[in-house]
Amino acid sequence: MVLVLGEVMTAALRHSGGMPRERVEDALGLLAGERVRISERPIGYAVSPKTFTGVDCRILARSGAKVRGVGTLMGRACLTGGRVLQSSAVARIDPVGGGYRRAWSHYLARLGVVEALGRTDLPGTAAAHLAADRSSSTMGMGAFCVRLLSEIQGSPVLDKSTPVRARRTVLRWAALIDERNEGVRVRFAVREDGLRTVRLVLGPAEIDDIVDLCEDLALHDWLLTALMSVIEQSQIGVEQPAQSVLKLRPAVDHLLHLWMPAARLGGVALSVWEGLESRPGLSRQWDASVRRVRDQMAMAAALSSSRPPESARFFR
Repeated sequence: MVLVLGEVMTAALRHSGGMPRERVEDALGLLAGERVRISERPIGYAVSPKTFTGVDCRILARSGAKVRGVGTLMGRACLTGGRVLQSSAVARIDPVGGGYRRAWSHYLARLGVVEALGRTDLPGTAAAHLAADRSSSTMGMGAFCVRLLSEIQGSPVLDKSTPVRARRTVLRWAALIDERNEGVRVRFAVREDGLRTVRLVLGPAEIDDIVDLCEDLALHDWLLTALMSVIEQSQIGVEQPAQSVLKLRPAVDHLLHLWMPAARLGGVALSVWEGLESRPGLSRQWDASVRRVRDQMAMAAALSSSRPPESARFFR
């Protein structure tokens, strides 16, 4: 059995409009000399080079037991549609007997792996990772994500304007990979403190594919959360339709075209999305919210066309 732990932080890019390829490369160029990967189909997507940070800390298990973890976290950032910025931290937990620490050269030769020194309960470690509160992420993954996100948001190529005001979200995930498993089991939850958690139990899979899947899930969860926030701020039924439409416009301009679940994924990811759509129904909630936005715009347009010319300007 293999355990992979990760965390994804998602936020709106602090920039008012689209950016040419050169500026995207400048913003996401976390490592000099390393290439930023960019694709345009089916949606604009850019991912930074991988970056690593060393850790030497305690790893908590569900039973309350602690083992020492030494190794490196892998981090990266990605930008979708020129609008949504994400940072990720991930590590494979590798139990090692003996309980003694080696020289850093050993751990630097195994990038993205954290060795657990001593007896380790992998399912218990996964449970403890998901159960921790939002500020107590395993091995400082949350702080690593914040640092990556802040570095890009502070880039001089951005104008620091935020067209969509929505809070950042955090998705914490744990994947147990067991060659004996044939299917995929997924449990997705939104906790009261705003933290999202995902527990995956699956058969043989590449870690990079799991990271792509969790980033895609975090992206669409943020889009849905941001759209619902914009709808709430528009005060539908309280404000005049024209005023509500003005407040809904950022969602139309910057969010609605980004909804493409699993567009860049395949295999295991598709089966995970099928499971999520059958229970939480993310796309059903998204479609209902989009219809509500469009209904408000249609009603405002109808009211505007039925008013005298001197009043119509209020509905523009």
